[in-house]
Amino acid sequence: MSTLHYTVTPVDPAAHRFRVELRLDAAGHDPLTLHLPTWIPGSYLVRDFARHLLSIEAVDEATGQVIPVQALDRSSWQLGDVAERVCVTCEFYARDASVRAAFLGDMRGFFNFTSLALRPAGHDKAEVRVDLVAPQSVAGWSLVTTLAAVDVDERGFGEYRADDYWDLIDQPVAMGEAIETVPYRVRGIEHAFVLLGAHDADTRQLAIDLAAICNAQADVFDELPATRYLFLAQVADSGFGGLEHRESSVLQVPRNALPSAARVASTGKRDASYEDLLGLASHEYFHLWNVKRIRPAAVAESDLTGEAYFRDLWAYEGVTSYYDDLGLVRAGVINEQGYLDRLAKLATRIERTPGRHLQSLAQSSFDAWLKFYKPDENTPNAVVSYYGKGAQLALGLDLKLRLETEGRVSLDTVMQAAWQRYGRTETPVPENALAELAAEVSGLDLAEFFDFHLETTADAPWADYLGDFGIRALAEPASDDASIVRGRMGLILSDGAGPPRVTHVLDDGPAQAAGITAGDRMIAFDGIEVGRELARQLARYPAGASLRVHLFRGDQLLVREMRLAGDAAPEWHLSIDTTADEAAHARRAAWLHRERGDH
Repeated sequence: MSTLHYTVTPVDPAAHRFRVELRLDAAGHDPLTLHLPTWIPGSYLVRDFARHLLSIEAVDEATGQVIPVQALDRSSWQLGDVAERVCVTCEFYARDASVRAAFLGDMRGFFNFTSLALRPAGHDKAEVRVDLVAPQSVAGWSLVTTLAAVDVDERGFGEYRADDYWDLIDQPVAMGEAIETVPYRVRGIEHAFVLLGAHDADTRQLAIDLAAICNAQADVFDELPATRYLFLAQVADSGFGGLEHRESSVLQVPRNALPSAARVASTGKRDASYEDLLGLASHEYFHLWNVKRIRPAAVAESDLTGEAYFRDLWAYEGVTSYYDDLGLVRAGVINEQGYLDRLAKLATRIERTPGRHLQSLAQSSFDAWLKFYKPDENTPNAVVSYYGKGAQLALGLDLKLRLETEGRVSLDTVMQAAWQRYGRTETPVPENALAELAAEVSGLDLAEFFDFHLETTADAPWADYLGDFGIRALAEPASDDASIVRGRMGLILSDGAGPPRVTHVLDDGPAQAAGITAGDRMIAFDGIEVGRELARQLARYPAGASLRVHLFRGDQLLVREMRLAGDAAPEWHLSIDTTADEAAHARRAAWLHRERGDH
């Protein structure tokens, strides 16, 4: 099978255009079909990357004769009269600044090959060579990628290789004028946090914290499969998120979330925004095992031309979400109370989601393609997050296993079993395998537990066992303005200047009963202009009071009568129970402070 040879050139940064050439020996493949992925693994939404394709043409390399290219569907093309050696040239518009696609400007460039690299049918297992060319119109750029270098210059541009097409599309590429690499090691393996953009971060603290977190996650599996690992951090003024890859992850990082030596010196602690960044890194790093190698069969077997449906996405994203904050406390980056605060914040968010009464975890997993990545004004009423509720189920499962096996088995044990059975050999994981493994390694009958918590809309059992681990859990009305408005009126308002705008109306709340809808702008209560301190105005009304609301819907002034609820939205609080017995404290210590080798 011939080698696939791609050349990627940032041909016009000012116009945000990449040129991609694909050369291959097409003998015996007449006609030749080419596909561009419609989605990228790790982000379960059809994104139709081909919508950014500006042009496609093919030529016979021996004669220079043009080969006809016919579109077959939204992401496939066919070449007729194929010559022995073919060159296919495409140009793409690249201005998606997220972690999922491709971006090119006069300061930086980034891409996943799923956005730019055509896959020739029948050639996807061929070895790949890639030439990454420096832009001609801008100077001083360097390049970083996890692709294996063949012949590159001191700035990182040049020739690289990949095992095949599927290996290629798991290797993102970043380039630009401001790239700084912060190195550290985990279990003897080179790691780095690569800052893509201007910053004033305390890189020494960043390296210390990341090394501790990555070590804590590697200890869960007691094996680190990567030959090296990179966090590619796109530094910007806003935005937050990440996407996992085989030996890297791409992070979208707000500049102010990076650690500041001055702030740490003045406060003596890490900022909440920096802890969130570390939690994101912890999450994406855990995917090195869970998702990238412990891979759901539906994803492993997909050709990326259409959706890959499966009902246990919670076991991949939810379980990983559980381990992200757990990794922080095990690494010593946050203390026990800091971890409990983060658990409480998650519990509050899920508690305030009416959609949890409508959508089960299995449905949430299956419907990710339709609902989760396409939020609208009704999303809180229709959807529950397989990340958040999945993390709560993972927590409940972990504590249940620890308690009912007297510490012999935990979720760590189950994940180790998943690694040994599936991940190490990269065997695709059948649906429901994690639930079955949990029962197998623990010896417990968990069929009813999983059936109830996956197939019904029952709340996850995250709080059921906390008392046995010396933790108190309490839910009570919150005191912040947004919670008061949410609880008493049953709606969520936008931030910013001008009349408050309704963004979401919650099911079975006062606003919905009054006929208020998303997009309405609040003008007055009982003839008094609505200010930004809505909660103070609401404090003048007792529970059950009738409130006359003046609002604009489009350009029309309307009046609606609303009967107010009594309490603010609930908020969870978790704390260590100092009166708990020694056994409970010992269980908590074994859970949150497990030492290396303690499986």
